[in-house]
Amino acid sequence: MKKTNKRWGVVILIFLATSINYLDRSNLGVAGPSIMKDLSFSKVEFGILGSAFFWTYTLMQIPVGAIVDKLGARVTYAVAIIWWSVFGALTAVGRSLGALIGIRALMGIGESPAFPTNTRVISDWLPTHERGFANGLFTTGIAVGAGLTTPAVAWIVQTFGWRVSFLITGALGIIWVLFWVSMFRNRPAESAVVNKEELDYILTGQAQTKDVQKSNVRWYELLKYRNVWCILYGLFAQDYLLYLMLTWLPTYLVVEKHMTLIKAGFNSILPWVAASAGALFGGYLSDRLVKKGWNPVSARKTIMTTGMLFSLFIIPAAFVESAPLAIGFISLSMGGMMFANGSSWAIVADIAPAGTEGTLAGMQNFTGNIAGWFAPILTGFLADRMHSFVSALVIAGIIGGIAMLIYALFLKNDNPHRQAEHTKTEVVS
Repeated sequence: MKKTNKRWGVVILIFLATSINYLDRSNLGVAGPSIMKDLSFSKVEFGILGSAFFWTYTLMQIPVGAIVDKLGARVTYAVAIIWWSVFGALTAVGRSLGALIGIRALMGIGESPAFPTNTRVISDWLPTHERGFANGLFTTGIAVGAGLTTPAVAWIVQTFGWRVSFLITGALGIIWVLFWVSMFRNRPAESAVVNKEELDYILTGQAQTKDVQKSNVRWYELLKYRNVWCILYGLFAQDYLLYLMLTWLPTYLVVEKHMTLIKAGFNSILPWVAASAGALFGGYLSDRLVKKGWNPVSARKTIMTTGMLFSLFIIPAAFVESAPLAIGFISLSMGGMMFANGSSWAIVADIAPAGTEGTLAGMQNFTGNIAGWFAPILTGFLADRMHSFVSALVIAGIIGGIAMLIYALFLKNDNPHRQAEHTKTEVVS
């Protein structure tokens, strides 16, 4: 019997969830000029509002990773997306800085399980040699949700007002949940639509330690691994650039390059198209290296280091006067960052002790999203005080350059999966 390919349907579902996730986040950035004008917010106040989401989102990362590992992806994702969609829509009723900060903070709680859940799904549903592309595919949802939808959201904001845009984007998540609960099961063996040939293909392509489903390894014990520290800082650097662009790119084009909101919306597409291409190509290339016999950690490391090298193009973007040239450099930087990003998530399953994939993904996302505390506020502060975005963009480049060096010099082939003598696990038959 011919092998089914239902695992890719699962990847498409989490791609759509990621797209909705980032659409709900980025809506604030697109509506930024209108919100600032309507509610008389300064750049600093808007930066604080942009950061509020990440306060709770970040703090929730370590506990939600453990929750995903305990409850499974099906229930966790359904509850999470309903929560964040409701509070995303409630942004429309905010009429003061304090109210909007509270709403965005509550929305951050709902969105917190997304990436740990995605990582757990990929770990459970994909063989090792397909995880790079699968992670690249779902991370393109970042670019689709945050960038490719920008002109449509800008049109809604300009035509119907910024409040309507939050109501519309909030409704999309509720629709997705209906498909999720009807189609997804936590493991391929539990799905009625996966045939034996596909199930055998998935299981034989996974590490033997996948037979170990529970682990007694505590989250803080993961910190003894050098590789863990490397990927924690690496995602921080990627997220710093990502959240700077997510919060400020349309406003940067309106304020710094004197574009209309609609024109800024269309010009915001190119960096996110580059980001999508980078994510897909990076994931595909890392899988090709694994199939050719590369150690998975070495393959991911090569992609991550190369991607962060290209992210340095954000520095020349800060100094050019031409808007098209600035957008071109930003696009190269975003493409490089997302080239690295898919492998940054794929490597979690390569280095995590079995049964701790969700926990390590949560730790990585926690550290990465600390960038969300600083990037929006610091960018707003510097833009307000310096009357330009130059220093904010240069700082993002320096942070990315440090990540490139850390990946290149300190990320090694050590694999806790193989260090059974250092971990105590409970084997489930």
